[in-house]
Amino acid sequence: MASVPKQLTQHRIAIRTVVRSILTNATLAAVKITTGVVGHSYALVADGIESVNDIISSIMVLIGLKVAQIPPDADHPYGHGRAEQLAGLFSALSLLSAGGVIAWESIHNIFHRHTSPAWFTLPVLILVIIVKESMSRYALKKSKLAGSTALHGDAWHHRADAITSAAAVIGITISLIGGDGYEMADDIAALVGCSIIWVNGFMLLKTALHETMDGVPPQELQDEARAIASSVPGVEMIEKLRMKKSGLGYLMDIHVQVEGTLSVAEGHRIGHEVQRTLVDSECHILDVVVHVEPYSGSAQGAPVAQGAAR
Repeated sequence: MASVPKQLTQHRIAIRTVVRSILTNATLAAVKITTGVVGHSYALVADGIESVNDIISSIMVLIGLKVAQIPPDADHPYGHGRAEQLAGLFSALSLLSAGGVIAWESIHNIFHRHTSPAWFTLPVLILVIIVKESMSRYALKKSKLAGSTALHGDAWHHRADAITSAAAVIGITISLIGGDGYEMADDIAALVGCSIIWVNGFMLLKTALHETMDGVPPQELQDEARAIASSVPGVEMIEKLRMKKSGLGYLMDIHVQVEGTLSVAEGHRIGHEVQRTLVDSECHILDVVVHVEPYSGSAQGAPVAQGAAR
């Protein structure tokens, strides 16, 4: 079927992106923690710790994507796609946890005097900002192509890292210019960055929970799927349509009405054509259950536009 290579391509895009994230975060974590310890910058050490957390999160996303690829079996007739949603849930929770750890340590350091950060921590942080924001944009682009919530969360881990690094640059600059008494600026900057991480963490958590609980997809996607089904010759009306996210795509139930005088075989053929057209579309639809019913002429449902193909 045409849907198989399309699904494989989505998974390859997502998996390749996550592997690159793991390698990038491993390198940056080592650089940031080493520079932070030597340069007396807790904000930079916190950044490094967050990168380690990002590695763990990315590994969980990778596992989720791998499990989601497993085809349906007797115990999982709808496949294993839900693993991708669970990975997205873990990614959101780990982002919130990382923000909590950094906030806790930042507050502790604010009330305990410590050495001002060294100047050479600044160019390292600027490099980190450039790399992490580039990775975030790259991952966000790939998450849209793959339709992956987990990968979208991984992209925000990169952006959160860039945000905390930018806050650290401001804090360290103030600390260096201000001198004695301004050491805490580094920690306050890290605390400000945490608030931004939390906001985005809760947004990701909301999306992951919505999909895990079989929440409805965006209305634009439903409208597009409805229009595609309506374009199939022989379809008189779309009475009902339901969709839910599963892995990198969607499972759908659709009720289509056809002329009641058609034979069972002809109605069955139209139903199969609706299914094929939807699965072959760009809506990331994995499977469709089509219910064929006689056209009643009722105002309920969504009648096919006069310009639709016949």
